[in-house]
This record gives sequence, structure tokens and C-alpha cells, in this order.
Amino acid sequence: MASRKSNTQRFAEKAVKKSHPATLVLAVLFLIVGIVAGIIVSRQLTKNDTFVLRGESVVRLEIGENYVEEGVTIVSFGKDISDKVQYGGDADDLQTGEEGIYQIVYTVEDFRWGDFQRVRTVIIGNPEGAEEFVNG
Repeated sequence: MASRKSNTQRFAEKAVKKSHPATLVLAVLFLIVGIVAGIIVSRQLTKNDTFVLRGESVVRLEIGENYVEEGVTIVSFGKDISDKVQYGGDADDLQTGEEGIYQIVYTVEDFRWGDFQRVRTVIIGNPEGAEEFVNG
């Protein structure tokens, strides 16, 4: 059974048939120019974007030594959004008075970065398994 075309489909087909070939070429040309311009502008806006840990990714401390949080630097679309970072993992449980391995997870929810994370490992004393973080 043949399907019938709607009035909208017939109108669109007539409009395309009536279009001058130069109009179609110009439409495609403008589409291509727009896409290229969008890519160039997007790259310019995001070329200096970064999400990095300040300081070392692995920090070794002696038992009882104070841990100083160095934070992260996050730039998205040329704007510093470091204040939007969320601290997780072992950030609240870090005890420098006893041996252990802690991981502090820095998360930012942003249009450019999505739900992106960086991790800092803090090693207190010389617990078992610490070498895998230092050497690995």
C-alpha cells in the first residue's frame, strides 16, 4: 500500500524544487562556514582550561606531622572555578596521628569538565602498600 504524503511534505518538496541551485550552494557553504567558525571559537574559549592539583599528587608525612591542603586549580571556559570543587574520599577522615593511606578526591561538576575528578594520596608514616602509590 502506497503511503500518502502530507500537505507539509508536498509543500516542502515544491519549495526545494523551486529553489535556485545557487541558493542551495550558499546554504551549504554557510553551514560549513558556521561549523568551522564554531570549532575555532570553541577551541579559543577552552585552550587554557585546566584541572590540576596544586602541589604533589602523592604526599608523604611522618606520624603527627600536619597536613596542609594545597587544593586544585580549575579553569573552565577561561574562568577560575576552583571554588566549585567538592572534597571527598578520605578528606574528612585524615588522621596524621596514625599510620595510614588516605585518598582525597577532588570533584567538579561543570559543563566543560562534566563530573571530573582528581585524586591526591596522603601517606602517613610507612604503612603496608605505600610503595605502590609512590612507585606506581
